[in-house]
Amino acid sequence: MRVLNRFFIVCAALLVIVPAAAGTDWSDNFDSYTAGTGLDGQGGWACWAGGTTSDAFVVDSMHLSTPNSVAITPTSDIVQEFAETTGEWEVIAWCYIPTGSTGKQYFIMLNRYAPDSVSSAKWSVQLEFDSGTGNLKDYYSTTTTPIINDQWVEVKLEIHLSQNSYDIYYNNTFLASNAWQSSGADAIAAIDLFSDGGSTIFWDDCSLVEQPSALEQTTWGNIKTIMQ
Repeated sequence: MRVLNRFFIVCAALLVIVPAAAGTDWSDNFDSYTAGTGLDGQGGWACWAGGTTSDAFVVDSMHLSTPNSVAITPTSDIVQEFAETTGEWEVIAWCYIPTGSTGKQYFIMLNRYAPDSVSSAKWSVQLEFDSGTGNLKDYYSTTTTPIINDQWVEVKLEIHLSQNSYDIYYNNTFLASNAWQSSGADAIAAIDLFSDGGSTIFWDDCSLVEQPSALEQTTWGNIKTIMQ
């Protein structure tokens, strides 16, 4: 009888934690593309505002996962679009910035983006890698930390759309927390890898993955306790 009761409790808990509308996880390690090709038009990537002159390029000279990464050149401005409007999300992207790099490169996320109407675009995340100062700066909090050169470094965002907030981590160290939007949308609309004339850097193993909510985590913890 005790086992049967546990079964019904677990079933009820599962009904609580199943999301009404799950999002779509995304990842790209650039390894399925041909080295030397432009990223525009591959795997959902497109030049900013539907242009053709701000491409990034697949390379096999540098990579975290074998064999490729993407090189963001001084003219690159390349976008991956999404349509997530609810949930908890984790974004991870790995960056390699060589010693001797110059200028500014950006990791950007937008809560509104339409290629044919960029005047309505709304930014949520702007991480500025300024090789001139040697610092990574969070645009919205103005928090800075030294850039780590000559190795692959993880950039991680924990996005809480229901709380209108996100947390930034660089090399497993907390950097800042900000509001996701103030005059835009509670949505994840795009990632934008952009160079403001900065010399070439590399990105690899990028992902956007939905995370369990606080309620789901608590419920799973209770299930484990019940089943012990």
